[in-house]
Amino acid sequence: MQQAPTNNSQMRTAAIVTIVVIIGLLLLGRFVTGMANNNTTPTTSDTINTTNNGNTELVPSNNTNSTNNTALNNLGPVVVAQGVDRDNCAVDATNSFSTSDPVYVVLEDSQLPAGTTMFARLYEDNKAVEDTKELTAQDNYDNVCVSFVFEPSSNAEVWDAGNYEVEFFVNGNSYQSTSFQIR
Repeated sequence: MQQAPTNNSQMRTAAIVTIVVIIGLLLLGRFVTGMANNNTTPTTSDTINTTNNGNTELVPSNNTNSTNNTALNNLGPVVVAQGVDRDNCAVDATNSFSTSDPVYVVLEDSQLPAGTTMFARLYEDNKAVEDTKELTAQDNYDNVCVSFVFEPSSNAEVWDAGNYEVEFFVNGNSYQSTSFQIR
C-alpha cells in the first residue's frame, strides 16, 4: 500500500497551529490558576529592612475593620523615633521633633505574611501631605520592624512647626495612627 504524498507547507502550518494552541492552553491555565490564588485578605507588608518615608508614636488603631482583625493580630505597635537601628527598629522613640529632624515611623515586633503591602500617610493639621512608597513583604517575616522616614522637603529644608499625624495602612486598610509635634 502506498501513502499519498504530503505537502510540507500543510505540515508546517499544522505544527505551528498545534504549538500556538498548546501555548495558549498553558497561558490560560496560568491565568486561571493565578486568579484562583489571588488572595486579597488584608494583613501587613513591606519589604523588610527597607526605609522609606514615615512618622511615629505608640497609639492603638481604632480604624481596623473586622475583616482585617485576624490578619492584623500579629502586628506590633507603631512608634515615631529619631532614628532606627540596623534591624529598622526604633531608636529614641519620641513624639516631639525639631524643625530639621527626620521623623521615623516604625511598626515594631510584627509578623508579616508574604505578599503583605504597607505604606504610611503623613498629615499636617489633619490634611494629608504625603504618602510613602508602598512596600511588599517578599517572604514571611516574624518579629520584624518596618520603618519609613519623613524628612523636610528639598524646597524647604525645615518642617513647619505644628501638629502632625502619621497613619499606617496595611493591605490598603488603615491599621494605626500616631501623633507628634514639630517645634
